[in-house]
Amino acid sequence: MRIGYSFWGFLGPGITDTPDGGRSHRRTLIDGLRALGHEIVFLQADRDRVEAGTDLTHTYIWDGGLPEIDALFLEWRWPIPGRNTTPCGTRGHTCDLHRQHQLLEHYTLRHGLPTIVWDKDLQLPAGHPLRHTPQVTVCEAALHPSDGATSLLFPVADSALDSADPEALARRPRPLSLAYVGNQYDRDDIFDTYFATPASGAATASWRANGPTLDDGHT
Repeated sequence: MRIGYSFWGFLGPGITDTPDGGRSHRRTLIDGLRALGHEIVFLQADRDRVEAGTDLTHTYIWDGGLPEIDALFLEWRWPIPGRNTTPCGTRGHTCDLHRQHQLLEHYTLRHGLPTIVWDKDLQLPAGHPLRHTPQVTVCEAALHPSDGATSLLFPVADSALDSADPEALARRPRPLSLAYVGNQYDRDDIFDTYFATPASGAATASWRANGPTLDDGHT
């Protein structure tokens, strides 16, 4: 099967200034699908090459047009004011949302192709028409997905699990007193309460114990 895959992010290390958490699992999923014999063609911009300077075109395929595919797979994009809702060419504009609209219109609505919408950030509204479109399957990164949706969690490679040594991992040093893994979309109040406030206390305690250093923000 030839699968058109839409994602706004990176397969490699990418760049620092981005909330793309998909780098932790996207390539695992893609390589797993390819290992099963499926062909994958990426339908959004090649940000690895354009922004990060990482050329992966010897391994993967990108296509900015509307190529022939058998199914469409979307990592769901939603409106972010001032970023992907602005006119094309506007400073700071990203075209991920416009491109997603184009893909849905062409493949899903016009040609009726099987479509998977992976709502990783739970941003697809409950009453969205796609939830009731027969050829569309909505997947959520949740143990208990909403009504009508299917659970699709972030994959981890079997090889990584098989080679992991729990005792060795437990013995590794943990120099950070506080860490957060995830994005901050729609979580500003929660982030301020449960992370920013404890982080401020941890930084102050570290400064008092060790004195100012070049990288602790108090120089």
